[in-house]
Amino acid sequence: MENRTKTQQEIEQEMLELNDQFAAFLHTKGIAAKFKLAFNNMGESARKQHAADVAEFEAVKAQSAEDNKEFAEFLRTKGIKAKYKLVVENIKKGAKAAPANTAAQIAKVQAETQAAVARANAMGNPAPVVTEVSAATLENEFNAFLKSKGLDGKYTVSVTEE
Repeated sequence: MENRTKTQQEIEQEMLELNDQFAAFLHTKGIAAKFKLAFNNMGESARKQHAADVAEFEAVKAQSAEDNKEFAEFLRTKGIKAKYKLVVENIKKGAKAAPANTAAQIAKVQAETQAAVARANAMGNPAPVVTEVSAATLENEFNAFLKSKGLDGKYTVSVTEE
């Protein structure tokens, strides 16, 4: 299924075709003739859509066969004995390739991990957590906040320890 936007020219072409079909429908005399014309137009449209669907299905089918070569070969193989041999051969091939595939997957994960660590380091380290806060520090922070909001002339905070 393909989603695409139509150009203004395509929309105008469709409108002209619809206008022509509607004009032919209006100029047709008799209810039976009008139904016949309408059904012929619907049949033609269905044939065009079917042809487009068949072409798209064949493309998807070819791509699927390309992506799943072993399964496509299994489906083409005739006889239970030949299918059994094919499965055994594919298992042997998979067993031989398993160490290389595992090593490639491990390398990929390690590269992704290193990239994630590098991104995290590039973002910078978060500010250290202050465990002890003194009254003077707290007072200075509140007054700085009020100053940043433009309220330092109106309000002042004083903090005392108990």
